[in-house]
Amino acid sequence: MNELIKDSPFYDRVKIMENEHAFAIYDGFAVSKGHALVIPKKQVSTLFDLDINEYHQCFDLVKEVSEFLTKELKVSAFNIGVNNGIDAGQTIAHAHIHIIPRYRNDVNDPRGGVRNIMPDKSGYLNKTIDVVAAVIKKDNKFLIARRAKGKHLAGLWEYPGGKVELGESDETSLARELGEEFGISVKVKQYLTSSFFRYEKVNINLKAYLVEHIAGDFVLIDHDSIEWITFDEFQNYLFAPADLPINEYLINHGI
Repeated sequence: MNELIKDSPFYDRVKIMENEHAFAIYDGFAVSKGHALVIPKKQVSTLFDLDINEYHQCFDLVKEVSEFLTKELKVSAFNIGVNNGIDAGQTIAHAHIHIIPRYRNDVNDPRGGVRNIMPDKSGYLNKTIDVVAAVIKKDNKFLIARRAKGKHLAGLWEYPGGKVELGESDETSLARELGEEFGISVKVKQYLTSSFFRYEKVNINLKAYLVEHIAGDFVLIDHDSIEWITFDEFQNYLFAPADLPINEYLINHGI
């Protein structure tokens, strides 16, 4: 489609309500029960072509229609939106505002709302995993480990740790993960800092703890290398993005 349909189909429709400069009708292609449109009485292609009073009256009517639908249809929420331009999906050269009623459990997961008109590349709807990381210090150096080939984030360096399983405390999880991944016994001491990062397919909620290495030689399973490095050497290693705030914390606060 290269141009908008110029003849407005809205004027002859039965009105729900109106004010001086706008009127409301039910959408002929409703996506939910009660889906309505608020339309300026003056035909313009975009709401931005209205004067300030006309513009405000359109949104005043949006509020009135929403209140009416809530009362009449027991609506629990709304998506309110405008298709402004051909590339945004507009087909008719008469601006209009969609009022889309939403109902509890009308979709499996409503998070994101209007974001879902585009494929989600932001990670907003990703599953969030709670992860714990160990900051182990020896002789003023910090232990870091490199993710092995074939693993998620292969080749990147991180503070060792892992996923918190259901029912586990952070401390229990961290001790377990270090035992499973490196064969060491540890004492989990104080909480240090946290970070949140959206990867392509998963969100990571990461908490870092100061950890004391008690016993055991390091055995590499999910990693192919470990290093003991100083603050000044952080910049020489490519860290997993979620771990970068830990570096910043250690530089700024020390331990």
